Order: sequence, then structure tokens, then C-alpha cells
Amino acid sequence: MTDTRLRHAVAGRTILLTGTSCAVTDAAARHLSRAGARVLVATHPAHRSTGEVWVYRADPAAPATMRVLAEQLLDEHDRLDIVIHTAGTPPKQPSARNSRHPINTHYVGPTTLIRGLLPALRDDGSAQLINVSPAHLRLPLPARWGGHRASKAAFDTWFRGLARKARGRGVTTTSVYTGLVGTDVVTLICDAITLRPRQIAPWWLKSGRAIGH
Repeated sequence: MTDTRLRHAVAGRTILLTGTSCAVTDAAARHLSRAGARVLVATHPAHRSTGEVWVYRADPAAPATMRVLAEQLLDEHDRLDIVIHTAGTPPKQPSARNSRHPINTHYVGPTTLIRGLLPALRDDGSAQLINVSPAHLRLPLPARWGGHRASKAAFDTWFRGLARKARGRGVTTTSVYTGLVGTDVVTLICDAITLRPRQIAPWWLKSGRAIGH
């Protein structure tokens, strides 16, 4: 991925970044803004985004709030060219909250938002949906992280299932799986935008039987 190629891919386009990986969201927002994109960030109310971006605050654990956010985005922006969802990393300790919280945060909330945004995606073949997830979501789950990781794996499964419907509307979907030590996630996101593959993943995940749309 070169800066010139990225500028050609995103200059003047409207890109929405959402999800629970705040550090990745902020870094990607800055990079894409410098490349000439009009960047919107949907973030948790407690997070303070940086950079020259449009910021929308909504709690992903409240699906009704995500539905309102989708309506607001549709009202304020006549189109979206790229929507990028980034899943955060697991906490250091298992959550003491009930299972409904991670399910709403990582599955119900994000799917509600993206379903609401589909009408705003251009249907001329140029629009793209990108989901960024840790590759371990495609591997067996340790029991103590079951609720947290299973909710993210559910979104990943839903997103891959959305691919056929999206392609029918002229929308490209890309699943990005991070898993290599030292991998720059922002570079992977930029590669997804410029190359538009169905999947970017570590070699060991690509060789698994469960891979593919």
C-alpha cells in the first residue's frame, strides 16, 4: 500500500469508523483524514477521539441507541462510501457483568447499526464494508472468555453471511483478521481499502477449513 494509492482510493470519500477498538479507530481516522477522506467516528461516550473527524457518541451496548445513531447518520450524510468496524481486544480479566452486556456490545449493537446504514451505502460498486477482528476468534474459545469472545465471533459470522447480500447491492465486503505479532492494523485496513479482497488473514488462518465467505 502506497500513500498515492490510498489517496486515490479515499480522497473525497466519506468513511465511517466504528467499533470498540479505540486505539485502532483513532490511528486509522488520522491516517485516512490525511489521505483526503471525510472521516466520521462512532465511538463510546467515554472515549475522546483525536484528529479532524466528525464524532458521534453512542453506547454500543444499547441497541436502541445504535438505531438512533444510524438514523442520525442517514439524516446528516447523503451517502457513505466505506464503513469500517473494529473489534477491541479482550479485557485482562473476565467481565463480572452478565452475558447480555458483551452480546449487546459486540453483536446486537453493531449489527443494528450496520443494518441501519445499508441504505446509505452507494450501489454503484464503489462502497465497501470492512470488519477487523482478532484471528483467534476463529479458533476454539477458552471457557473463561466464552461470553466475550463468542459475542465477537457471532458478529464475525454475521458479517461473513452479509457478504452475499451486500455483493448483490454492489457493495464489497472485506474481513480483516489480525494475528501476527507487530502487525500494523492500520496498514491492514488501508490494504483492505486499496486492494478490496474478501479477506486478509494470517497464513495459518487461511489454511483452516473454516475460512472463507
